[in-house]
Amino acid sequence: MPQPRLPLPPEPAVYRGLHTDHYPWTEVTSDLLTRQGQGLSAVFDAQQGPHWARFVWVGGALRGGFTAGGEVGWPQAMAGLPRAQVSLTPLPPAVAETLWAARTRTPQPLEEGWPVGRARLEGSRFSGVLLADGACSYWQGGQLLGGTLPEPGAACELLGEAAQAPSDTELLAFWQDLLETTHRHAPLDEAWRTVCVRLAAEHACLDPFAREVTVQGGRLTVDPGVPAQELHPALLAAFRASLARLGQPLDDLPLGTLPDRPEWRAAGLGAA
Repeated sequence: MPQPRLPLPPEPAVYRGLHTDHYPWTEVTSDLLTRQGQGLSAVFDAQQGPHWARFVWVGGALRGGFTAGGEVGWPQAMAGLPRAQVSLTPLPPAVAETLWAARTRTPQPLEEGWPVGRARLEGSRFSGVLLADGACSYWQGGQLLGGTLPEPGAACELLGEAAQAPSDTELLAFWQDLLETTHRHAPLDEAWRTVCVRLAAEHACLDPFAREVTVQGGRLTVDPGVPAQELHPALLAAFRASLARLGQPLDDLPLGTLPDRPEWRAAGLGAA
């Protein structure tokens, strides 16, 4: 059973609340077909008394329509709502796709509440809709696409799913790629060794004399015996400290597509 109509992000509507007595369904249909050929991404809503229908387009393709009772086709909507008020709201394609996908999702609670739970959405690369009293926001890959965020302390529900977290092996390979790329623009070796002496008290695997974690020529080597739960926080701490010692802001590094990889957030580097 589809979910009730989700609130839309505060986007300007092409038209809102037009009555089909004055803007007939034939003209509505013709207008939408024209816009569809122009790559329409939008939500179309029709309301007549307590009855409604919603249709979603993404990039010029009609995903489909639904009512409170289930899926519906365009002819059925016109016949069932002959004297409706209609609205058309353009949306970015990613938001429209997320809204469409959420229609059949079962709400799940966000255990941490807001804003503490934001870290879970970002770290798990959540895609879907975040609902709270008076708030509805749209997310893809852990990034906020649009909508309104909950008030602090609000209880929240999720319509969507988290992406599979990168494995320890994938995360280590990412760190190796990141350090090699960084080293080409900001030589890391000396700064890395210096900060590891200081950080070894907190992260034992960074002890330069143990040589469990080394960086030479920007190449990261890790002893297989270092536990992942110890290794990855240590790498993050050493990387950030090395950049600070070099006076090199992370945002200024030409890292190519590395910030777009799921491992970027999983490593604790935050938003790109």
